[in-house]
Amino acid sequence: MSRLIKANFARLFKSTLFRICMLFSGGLGVFLDIMRYIDIQKNLSHYENLGAEFKSADGFAFSGALYVVFAVAAFVGIFVGTEYSDGTVRNKLMVGHKRWEIYISNFITCAAADIIMLLTFILVTLGLGQLILGKASLTMIETFVYTLSQCATIISFTAILVFFSMLIQSKSAGSVTALILTVIMFMAALHISSKLEEPEYYNDYQATSTNAETGEMSIEPITIKNPRYISGTKRKIYVFANKALPFNQFYQIACNNDKNIGIMAIYSIIIVILSNGAGMVIFRKKDLK
Repeated sequence: MSRLIKANFARLFKSTLFRICMLFSGGLGVFLDIMRYIDIQKNLSHYENLGAEFKSADGFAFSGALYVVFAVAAFVGIFVGTEYSDGTVRNKLMVGHKRWEIYISNFITCAAADIIMLLTFILVTLGLGQLILGKASLTMIETFVYTLSQCATIISFTAILVFFSMLIQSKSAGSVTALILTVIMFMAALHISSKLEEPEYYNDYQATSTNAETGEMSIEPITIKNPRYISGTKRKIYVFANKALPFNQFYQIACNNDKNIGIMAIYSIIIVILSNGAGMVIFRKKDLK
């Protein structure tokens, strides 16, 4: 399998698409830094009353993963799909490589490429941010933990994309499927997060009595049950999805929420094992055209 991995990496570093995705990731970091710098210069008085995390690049260095994943989806769909369109998969089988070796070598290559894209964005954002926005608000340990967590998440996301891409022999269909899946997961993450952030109760006011002489009403605060608050089994499902799904993990790290990092890493490992395991079983039985 080492020969397959070497050949894949040789193709990766010659790939124009990979270079474009790298430029997108780095360019996104530069763009966000510059936009934050411009905004600070226009609203100095506003930012003076905010914490350091709003002035430094730390505040958005880990939110960019929610956008980098679209480059990741396009890359995986096309990179794997090219194996079919060029007849590379059949050639690998003809020279004696096993199907599981082909599957895993593609996963390893795509995962490495996706991590490089993610790290490019983070390093460019934090590096340039340090120069034009000032001192970072996160400690080195926090930055390392958040970065490691996002790398684990993007590996699990890659496993899902490779699963679909390896089973769809059309390059165009595989790419479109990967992008549609990414959009669906993105929207699902926003929906789940918004539902879980709904308060169980909220404060309101009601009139209790009216003064007959002055006509003034007495107002008292009351606590009202929020009808949009989800509870019971449905809430448990939402909480599980919020910890397990890659986009929800990205969202939590983007919000600097580190309380679920440990369990999210475990879920990422489970997703990688299940996706690759199921993918290899199906790919082994797949009739290659």
